Amino acid sequence: MCAGIIARADAPGAIPCGTVRLDLSRVLRHAGDVELRPYQRECLRSLAARYKAGMRRLLVSLPTGTGKTVIFAHFPQFFAMKRRLLVLAHRQELLEQAARKFQASGTLSVGIEQADQHAGSAQIVVASVPSLKGTRLSSLDPEQFYLVVVDEAHHAVAPSYLAVFAHLGLLAPDSRKLLVGFTATPRRGDRRGLGEVFQEIAYSKGIEEMIREGYLCRIAGWRVHSDVDLDSVRVRAGDFVESSLADAVDNVVRNELVVAAYERLAKGRRCIAFCVNVEHARHLADDFRRMGFRAQAVWGAMPPGERASVLSALRDGDLDVVTNCNVLTEGFDEPSVSCVLMARPTRSLGLYVQMVGRGTRLFQGKQDLLVIDVADNSRKHTLAGLHALFDLPDGLELQGSDALQMADRVRGLAVHQPWVDVELLRRPEDLDLAAERIDFFRLEPPRELVGVTDLAWLKRPGSGYRLCLPGEGEYLVRPTLLGDWEIVRVEHGVETIVGREANAVAGVIAVDDRVHTRHSDALRVLSQSASWRKLPPTEKQLALLRARKVPIPSQISRGQASWLLSYVMR
Repeated sequence: MCAGIIARADAPGAIPCGTVRLDLSRVLRHAGDVELRPYQRECLRSLAARYKAGMRRLLVSLPTGTGKTVIFAHFPQFFAMKRRLLVLAHRQELLEQAARKFQASGTLSVGIEQADQHAGSAQIVVASVPSLKGTRLSSLDPEQFYLVVVDEAHHAVAPSYLAVFAHLGLLAPDSRKLLVGFTATPRRGDRRGLGEVFQEIAYSKGIEEMIREGYLCRIAGWRVHSDVDLDSVRVRAGDFVESSLADAVDNVVRNELVVAAYERLAKGRRCIAFCVNVEHARHLADDFRRMGFRAQAVWGAMPPGERASVLSALRDGDLDVVTNCNVLTEGFDEPSVSCVLMARPTRSLGLYVQMVGRGTRLFQGKQDLLVIDVADNSRKHTLAGLHALFDLPDGLELQGSDALQMADRVRGLAVHQPWVDVELLRRPEDLDLAAERIDFFRLEPPRELVGVTDLAWLKRPGSGYRLCLPGEGEYLVRPTLLGDWEIVRVEHGVETIVGREANAVAGVIAVDDRVHTRHSDALRVLSQSASWRKLPPTEKQLALLRARKVPIPSQISRGQASWLLSYVMR
């Protein structure tokens, strides 16, 4: 018998032993029988193609509510599995959810490996990573597991996961095994990239795309401001220390503000409120009840029967609000939830995405999800919010507007009137005025790059930066889904990745070094401190701006005219 993951012997286009051999026509017939969505079929095809191309550790990024579990529940049939499949997760809810999907999708035996539960000889082993240690881990025969799935794979760089991967031989350079991670949040809050484990993202769709295609509901947002100052809150591993954060935000005044916001903006909606710790969740639930709402709190150490009873009451409409801490961020599925209340500030976009995802599933009669961000004061910390999720300006207040529609309008402005500094937008109505108002114009380098570079970098529509070389194309510095930043050289419309850095600043500095060594003739034009920038604009500059219908500030300098032209000429 060939070692590895193999398909039936008559599969067309046979591949050598030890690799995947697929009959794609059979796979797609099977996929059609179980009504897989088109993107789920695409994902399976992509995984197969990347495995055939030699990739062994692949990542899939799909938003919460789009059926990641459904996809990997079809792996046994799709890969014509001859041995056993291992699914790794870290929470009880995820283990049970995965086991149910496998049981519903086929006839293979399924076992859970956790605490006093043992999978025995089950063909599908759904295992709790915290339980896989010592003799329990050593009892998993590496020769039996050539196909391994990691649910919520943003945890995969943790030591407990790495120990499992090492035991199974998944990280060996010559491994023929297939490791597939699924996550809605490929970027971690502690800045560790998942590239430490996974070789590439084999398939990805974002929340915006899933909303546009009708698989997730629309999202509207409000931002409610508090007087709490977060600057003294301690940070560890990229996010706030819970005890320090609770001291700052768990108080009567702020909790009453949260309840009042729900009453004013979302009354009648089924709501989940995310809190900092158990005490915060219980205090906030108390305040909701005091204001006449039906509310209960849930938390991790709560007896499972009691927690199930509370969530059942929410599902049945007997509760208005369920407050929680660290228990409903993963593995919780209640489509009727139409309000997510962010009473817990976070620096982690990944955690924020998980919280929002609890309300994005479709449900009969549900028009949209309303997200209420409680915005505390902070000059020191950058907080996650809908603005980051939809790449909106930090200071823009949605005021109940549809987040995706607003993002489309902002991007349209950035593309068609690129001289506008969208970071200055504050209200939805500003979008109707900004293209004609001088005080909205972008006449200087990006503020976050001041002191980092002396070259004339531009902000890209969306995210990242660009540096236009006179007559020689440009450089781009832009983020990747694996958490780093790629440096791209663009010549004659052709993009070539020339480097990667851990963050945007490092990417900009790396390009500056390349310019100094390879394009030194361009420095006179690109330098922000060049004396010509302080001179009056030339007639040619003014003519070009008028031809493109760009309003011209009365006291514009030659350097500022150059900034405007850099945006409209490329």
